[in-house]
Amino acid sequence: TSCSSQITFIDGDEGVLKYRGHDIADLAENNNFTSVIYLLLYGELPSAEQQKNFLLKIQDLSKVSEQVINVIKAFPKTAHPMSILVACFANLAALYHEKYGNNVNSGNLDFGISAIAQVPAIVAMIYRHISGQEFTDANSELSYSENFFRMMFGNAISSDKSTLFAKALDKIFTLHADHEQNASTASVRLSGSAGSNLFACLSAGVVTLWGP
Repeated sequence: TSCSSQITFIDGDEGVLKYRGHDIADLAENNNFTSVIYLLLYGELPSAEQQKNFLLKIQDLSKVSEQVINVIKAFPKTAHPMSILVACFANLAALYHEKYGNNVNSGNLDFGISAIAQVPAIVAMIYRHISGQEFTDANSELSYSENFFRMMFGNAISSDKSTLFAKALDKIFTLHADHEQNASTASVRLSGSAGSNLFACLSAGVVTLWGP
């Protein structure tokens, strides 16, 4: 699974990180996370119309099923969040198998976009579950990062600080949008090379991330 990436270029010694030839500093300063995801998936930055439609697609695919919600609630509040996330991905692998099977090589990227769309809500639910809080619904009027922050913390933080923190999160997500060949990505690629279900492969990545 070791490969040369046509998506990401990293030179740690020189402090260089590029996605699809675009310098990370420029991307983080002038684009939001969903634009960067579009760039990684399709090879070019979106137009305003493409960005709007892409965000609508993410919102359309972001609803978390009752089965996944029940999986989260079934865990004790003392559970490690990674163990809950692995179980959620296993459940999603089952839910999406009928529609997508093990086909991770299709030109249709909706399978992957579904993961991008649902992970923020799932992670927020896991956080609130182990914190003993009620789940917070998504808000379609907010950006990807703003929505994630709201689902995590609700109205516990002032709106001014929420906006600032959401912008910081958006830049953090952009910086980590592609990992090239770190440990968790290598685990996902190794599993994927066997032709496995994408969510099952993501479980392997989560298990690797779980380690210190």
